[in-house]
Amino acid sequence: MTHISIRDLQKISGEAIGALPGPTAVKSGERTVGLLIPLKSADPDRLAAVLKRAEALAKGRDARADDAALAGFSDVDPVDWSVAAVNALTGKTSKSRRSKP
Repeated sequence: MTHISIRDLQKISGEAIGALPGPTAVKSGERTVGLLIPLKSADPDRLAAVLKRAEALAKGRDARADDAALAGFSDVDPVDWSVAAVNALTGKTSKSRRSKP
């Protein structure tokens, strides 16, 4: 499906949206008025591997130096996005991220 019409969009189910092969144009007549992007669940094992790599790379970084370098472009996000801080905020432990065997 290369596009979906506004009229069809009103009738499509969430399941059908999730089954779309990727981003799909939403058209009104011949004019593209939007983009429908189905969200897919992340593979927990792949996500864990990416997070592990990001944590390893972050260990060698100086957060203050990074913030100072970024400050020239825009405001620096003051939130601590470390795994420990996010787990404390959400009430989850590191073990809950691991996939079950």
